[in-house]
Amino acid sequence: MGQGMDVCLADGAECSSTRERLEARFVRCLVCQAGLVLSGSKPAAVFGFRTQIEDPATAPSWMRRLHARRLIACYAHISRKLGVRIDFLGWREERAMLLVWRPRCVRDLLSGTAVQEFLARNLLPAREHAFMRELGRRLRAYYSGRCLFPHEVGLALGYPVEDVSGFMTDGGRGARACGRWKVYGNVDEALRRFKELEREELRIKRLYSEGTPLRGLLRMGTA
Repeated sequence: MGQGMDVCLADGAECSSTRERLEARFVRCLVCQAGLVLSGSKPAAVFGFRTQIEDPATAPSWMRRLHARRLIACYAHISRKLGVRIDFLGWREERAMLLVWRPRCVRDLLSGTAVQEFLARNLLPAREHAFMRELGRRLRAYYSGRCLFPHEVGLALGYPVEDVSGFMTDGGRGARACGRWKVYGNVDEALRRFKELEREELRIKRLYSEGTPLRGLLRMGTA
């Protein structure tokens, strides 16, 4: 477990055991869903990792979940040393919900008057670790069915503060453009950013498919 840090597991067909196939899928999921965080291009990502990879009769739910939690804990421990946190948020059907984030990028995010005002309005801490702990708490409450989705998490996902505030106000009805998020502020800048993120995302996936292991992608974000 953890071999995906130094060996590219892009071809899951070569994996012989259930655990190896699960690990290959997990690493691919990280690259596809959080590649921009790994490379330092955005602060955080929230997504689900599907644990069911074969006939449930041969791998019951409790066993898949046990393997998945051990796998997540292993990669969280190693990734933390390379500047990335992987937080488990809970289960949603057969998906392990994850919050992946770079403390350095989150710290850079939480500056500026508009962001500070947003944090104060939404009762969010201004320091990166406390900020992400609180967002994690709110996401866990959502995935356990105790509240509505906390749209303030959009700030951690790298969305401009005016766009997050606008969506929280009217649910997207007054958006001026739509792409990776609903745009309320500078449309031209948002469209430019959409293209920039798409190019970087494709580059990360290409590097991984060509053999760059996870450790190599993580080091890109610390350069």
